[in-house]
Amino acid sequence: MLATTAAITDDAPSSPFLRENGGQSTLIRMRRGAAAAFASDFAHHAPGVARLNHGSFGAAPLPVLQACAAWRDTWLAQPDALYFAGRLEEKIRNAEHAAETALAAPRGTVALVENATVAAAITLRRWCTETSSSSKALVLSCAYGGLLPSLRTAFPGDRLVEVEVPFPGTTHAAILERLDRALLANRGGDGIAFALLDHVASQPALELPIRDVIALCRERGVREVAVDAAHAVGNVAGATDVTALDADVWWTNFHKWGHAAPTCTALYARVPLSHVVPSWDAGDSNVVRESRWPGTRDFGAAVSLTDAVAYAQTWRSVDGLDTATYNRAGLRDAADTLKRAWGVDAAYDEAECFTSMGMIRLPDGLDVARDVPGVPSGPASVRSRLRDRYGVEAAVGGFRKSTSESRLEGYVRLSHACYTTDDDIARLRDAVLDLADEDRRRL
Repeated sequence: MLATTAAITDDAPSSPFLRENGGQSTLIRMRRGAAAAFASDFAHHAPGVARLNHGSFGAAPLPVLQACAAWRDTWLAQPDALYFAGRLEEKIRNAEHAAETALAAPRGTVALVENATVAAAITLRRWCTETSSSSKALVLSCAYGGLLPSLRTAFPGDRLVEVEVPFPGTTHAAILERLDRALLANRGGDGIAFALLDHVASQPALELPIRDVIALCRERGVREVAVDAAHAVGNVAGATDVTALDADVWWTNFHKWGHAAPTCTALYARVPLSHVVPSWDAGDSNVVRESRWPGTRDFGAAVSLTDAVAYAQTWRSVDGLDTATYNRAGLRDAADTLKRAWGVDAAYDEAECFTSMGMIRLPDGLDVARDVPGVPSGPASVRSRLRDRYGVEAAVGGFRKSTSESRLEGYVRLSHACYTTDDDIARLRDAVLDLADEDRRRL
């Protein structure tokens, strides 16, 4: 059963934001909604569902999905003509070029792979062949949880240095201080040879000062730096100039915030890499060429990346904002609305850490013991109750202030997408208040 909600009205308090125009900054009011030309591009979403977890799977607009489906239909009709006549490779090359242009990357430096997990596996393959038995790698505690088991296998025991990123209360200064402490403590012997860093962490969601983090690693002698920027493109200002970051390897998911069909990840490298499934082109450490044919798979998302990049360049809100600007402003507005309603403080320095995703503290009383961030949960979890009873998709998780504490605090990782509505935010607001009252009475 869906909750009855009070809409966020036009006269409700709202977060203003700055619009830049010819060097002049104007303070304007946030309005949700796409320009008329894009208003129906997400009408294929399930009706009656408030989708506030864009960060997990992304969402492609209808024009991109149509381009993807058209390629699949063509392939199914006569794959031989596409493969043996070179039309598939031509389409993939065009998509690579679109990604390189979007990322300001030199020609021939960007491969298109299935997802960020594949990109990480390709990177780890290199590190495992370039390392000595005593070389160390460094990773931040906010790294994507699905990558940590592979890192721990490749660098067992004390060969993997895991730097705790404080949350809640995160600031960029605190991240840099803890990173520097870990780098200095591991300068003996071979030191830290490799570092896997996050540009935008997933759980907890936060933007890191990636240029400063990379520079600090270089200063302390780290040999190679890889950046997991899965949530960067279409989300973070300045994320589209990979050569300016001084990373050896960098990847981003265009299907997260870049409007691509699932799944399509751009992998940039300035060091030799080999695909983990290289097929016919194995042996020359050219991951770009190897990625064009890692065996038969669905190439629809990669081929239609040109359409996704074009869509990202043209989409505008009712106020003429591009997706990244619109979503960042929308998240701040939504966070202010929810914090007021729930009577909670900011989880961390929002000005530094917010992108189009952000962590918002949940009100006291909610039982989040079953809500493990980023993994499926049972029917009694807050996340499942929001979905099943209120039609709200939201990433709820319990976090400890430190590894030494046992008490969990509840947070929602809120994603603001170009299809997010005022009603979506209002439904989350009221559903959480209902569940908090229910849990307080039960406990």
